[in-house]
Amino acid sequence: MTRFAAFAAPLLIAGGFVAGQQPPSPPVGLANWSFDELTLTNGSKFQGLILSDAPDGIRFKSVTRPPGRPTVTLTSFFTKAEVANVKRLPEAERALLKERLAELDPTGEGERKRMDSLELLSKDWPGKPGKARRYESDYFFLDSTGSEELTRRSGVRLEQVYTAFTRFLPPTVKDGRPTRIMLATDREEYKTLLGPLGESFLLNPAVYDRENNQVLCGHDLKQLGEQLDQARIHHAQQLATLTTYENEVKKLYKAPELARYLDAVRVERNRVHATDRINGAKFDKATAAVFAVLYHEAFHAYVGTFVYPAMKPEDVKAGKGTGELPRWLNEGLAQVFETSVVEAGELRADTPDNERRNRVKDWLKGKNGNTLVPLSDLLVVSRDAFLASHADQKASANRSYLSSWALAYYLTFDRRLIGTEAFRKYLVAVNSGGDPRQAFVGLVGKDLAAFERDWHAYLLRLNPDGTLAK
Repeated sequence: MTRFAAFAAPLLIAGGFVAGQQPPSPPVGLANWSFDELTLTNGSKFQGLILSDAPDGIRFKSVTRPPGRPTVTLTSFFTKAEVANVKRLPEAERALLKERLAELDPTGEGERKRMDSLELLSKDWPGKPGKARRYESDYFFLDSTGSEELTRRSGVRLEQVYTAFTRFLPPTVKDGRPTRIMLATDREEYKTLLGPLGESFLLNPAVYDRENNQVLCGHDLKQLGEQLDQARIHHAQQLATLTTYENEVKKLYKAPELARYLDAVRVERNRVHATDRINGAKFDKATAAVFAVLYHEAFHAYVGTFVYPAMKPEDVKAGKGTGELPRWLNEGLAQVFETSVVEAGELRADTPDNERRNRVKDWLKGKNGNTLVPLSDLLVVSRDAFLASHADQKASANRSYLSSWALAYYLTFDRRLIGTEAFRKYLVAVNSGGDPRQAFVGLVGKDLAAFERDWHAYLLRLNPDGTLAK
């Protein structure tokens, strides 16, 4: 359970760029990209995009994708004497890479534009008529009592994660009703939301109410929202002043002198956008726990509404659909994606959550007196296995969650079975009344004992970056 924690660190009103070191090449994952490659005469190798290739040298945008963190790009110039070898992508793949890089938004200006473009509506909140702001998307409606800036930033984050969900598991239901996501900004508001569910004292910061197709979320965000609003107003004033100044110097000066003034404007504008990006990172850090749970519950809502809705066995047998995900897989995938990085509309879940990975390894080695749920038992667990209403049930629920995460991660990133035709047949078999264990054997092509050995061996070799130890 997660308790509420107030945000304390102030947001920035001014700032600059932060440079980072280049990490190793990224592991293979869901969002694997192809690159142009340069090899220098000193042996250094770079992956990225060739921007220009002239007689005097090559302008190259190197691209580094650190595991579990946003992509870093750096544009450099290499003389022809420095370059030993060039490996170019086919034009179609280079065009795709250009599109992806254009979406990365390294200055933060793009995210600001997306936030500013959101259309917010005034909506009622329980006990507070007209006090909520709403953002409406294709798959969800966000209602928030937070400040305008907080609502906009939350809306953009949710839009990104839902777009990523659709790329991982495309929707199959055309007339699904958007999920209502209610974001309360203090404990009392959240208790009011939970009241009709009989859960007024629930400590979880978010919960999916399946019956009403809504996600209820609460966190102490009022102070954060006020700080975001102050920063937004100040940045808007700075940008407006820069635009006015830019227009004036364009009237007064001509090239080449004009370039000096415009360069100064560009530098200052980039400083504002960089500060906004830093504030975004502070927002992510302050809300990491609550948004992880929110993304977790949003995944349940999305997959249950738009991809694999529950169906009666007779409807599945009649070919009307596959039915829902089994409980262990629904919970496992939700955990996989709750800690993912969302970037350019893609889920970057190519690295395991390190805390879970370490616990799994310890349990498989017999440490701490814990073990994963045996595969034959995990495949038939019910919803109750993931609930803990008092302390002595918590350890059992945590064991079910961790085992489900480990199996879902293996099926997704090593076996690559999620979303395949074999996977569809597995769901049909399970949801039409078939034996879950035999259906799983058909999915993985091995008996349970052999598969479990391979699965555990994979987990023991799993590195923090998603690669496997030799």
